[in-house]
Amino acid sequence: MPNNKNIIPQDYESPRWSAEICDCSMPMTFDTYSSCSFNCLYCFSFNQKSHSSKIYLQRQVKSASPRKVATLLEHALKGEPEKLPKYNQQFYNYVRNKTVIQWGGLADAFDGFEKRYGTSLEFMKIFDQYDYPLSFSTKGTWFADDKRYFDIIKRHAHNWHFKISIITSDSMKAKAIERGVASPKERFELIRKLTDVGIKVTLRLRPYIVGISDDYKETITRAGQAGADSVTTEFFCLETRADERLKSKYKEMSKWAGVDLWDFYKENSKGSGYRRLNYQFKKPIIEDMRNIAHNLGMRFYVSDAHHKEKCDFTSCCGVPPEWNVSQGQFTEALIVARNREDGLVYWKDIEKDLRDIAYDVKFYNATGFNTNSNKVRAQRYTQTLYEYVKEIWNTPKNHKSPYSYFEGVLYPIGVDDDNNVIYKINRQKCGLYYDSNSQCKT
Repeated sequence: MPNNKNIIPQDYESPRWSAEICDCSMPMTFDTYSSCSFNCLYCFSFNQKSHSSKIYLQRQVKSASPRKVATLLEHALKGEPEKLPKYNQQFYNYVRNKTVIQWGGLADAFDGFEKRYGTSLEFMKIFDQYDYPLSFSTKGTWFADDKRYFDIIKRHAHNWHFKISIITSDSMKAKAIERGVASPKERFELIRKLTDVGIKVTLRLRPYIVGISDDYKETITRAGQAGADSVTTEFFCLETRADERLKSKYKEMSKWAGVDLWDFYKENSKGSGYRRLNYQFKKPIIEDMRNIAHNLGMRFYVSDAHHKEKCDFTSCCGVPPEWNVSQGQFTEALIVARNREDGLVYWKDIEKDLRDIAYDVKFYNATGFNTNSNKVRAQRYTQTLYEYVKEIWNTPKNHKSPYSYFEGVLYPIGVDDDNNVIYKINRQKCGLYYDSNSQCKT
């Protein structure tokens, strides 16, 4: 068995709080490694990390600490916060509640680094020991043929969920875009191997790239035939502030897409910087994907800021609805509003779960969350993550608010007795209408 203790440092800051905490059902996210050996052209981690880390570009890597994670699980699950080191105290309530942790937010747990170092296997043994619920996101396939890994996985059909990323069924396009990754065929076979032992699997059709992912009907159908019970999608976003390294990736993607993605996004999106395709452009594709999934008996989810109101459950990653994810976030607000005849949603509808996991977590001290300036951290010095999300809820002009982020699908109509904003769903825009029998319909 690989032993990495004398090979790579184990001081990578993981777990961490997701920057998407306002809209994430699993805001405590975990990565084994600081980098990923796969070389996918669309990788958002490349853009996020490469500008601040030469180590990332050089593919140097370090791992999170198994010892720290074991300590966190042991004392949080025993209800012993006083025994936790300071760096673990922020995650106490999250782990104490056994809220599902997302594994694979910025790097793959089963890539080439794992083949070499085996640290994910160490973590799997720890999570297995404490029977902790997890949602994996991966493009790796080899681990399912390794008895050491698969024997552990088979014990967790009740609380380990896998998202298998496949952006196209076209093997040539996949090979060109997702370099170093197993073929789509091998990934469909992985879905079958996992579901055959009872593991819940979601097809992760993310990112959806125009001209690359247009065979989505085949991809969803093959995943469903392999046993996946759900599908999640999100459209590719283009960074117009890209440097030459990133622009070269876009050019290569464009060759296979059959369209200049740079020009296409400028023509079909608005704003500047991080460009999302327009809401209306995506609408017929999202609705068709949803119909295909439902006709196959699969649940459907959208991770994109646009059309999240079409999710079948609050977790846009496809985690089974009966599992313990956080409903203290804005996708839940969309679903609450959609499922009410009056279309209204209040802060009190979502605040409890957020209070349970993040009420005492200081913004300035939240691991992985402090991506802004020292000035911003100083301004928010007394604020908790709970208060931070509440502030955004009550500031509709903030780009992360339910109104701005979902592009008007939820819009403010006033405030409640506690001066918290009340939102209402725009059924005409999103095309979802209340029905007393089925709660909502297209």
